[in-house]
Amino acid sequence: MKTLNDLKVSKKTKEKIYQWLDEWLELFIKNADGRTGNVFRADFENNDFFYFTECNDILINDPESESVETNIDIRRRKRNVMMQILIRTLKGEKLGKQIKCTHCGYEYCSIQAVFNGHYVYCPHCKKIKLTGYLPSFMHTAGETFEQLIETKEV
Repeated sequence: MKTLNDLKVSKKTKEKIYQWLDEWLELFIKNADGRTGNVFRADFENNDFFYFTECNDILINDPESESVETNIDIRRRKRNVMMQILIRTLKGEKLGKQIKCTHCGYEYCSIQAVFNGHYVYCPHCKKIKLTGYLPSFMHTAGETFEQLIETKEV
C-alpha cells in the first residue's frame, strides 16, 4: 500500500497534504468523542483489522453482551475510529502492536476475534487468554478451539 511518503511531490505540497489529512483526522477524532482506538492490526490490502474502540462511557449506562453491536453510539464511534485508521495509514504511520505473552514472555502472540469475544494465543507456550461474556461463553470457547484447530495449533 502506498502512502503519502511514496508520492513524488514537492516538500511544500507534501506539507499541505499532511495539513489537510491532519484536519480530517482531527474531525474523525472529534466525531469519536476524542477516542482514537487501540490498534493491533490494520491491513487494508488483506482486510485484516483488530482494534478496540474505547466505549466504556457508553457501556456504563447500557451494557451489552451481544455479538453484534446494538448501540448506535458505539457503531458511530467505531466508524470514526476506522476512518482515523485510514488517515493514519495514508500518512505513513505504522499501526499495530505486538503482544507479549504474560506467561513466557514470547513477543509474537496473536489476537483474534471470535463470537462475542476475542482471544490472545501464544504459539510458544500455547497459553490462551479468552475474553467473552457468560451467556455465550461456551460458544466463544468452542469457536476459539475451532480456529486453533484450523491453524493446526492444537
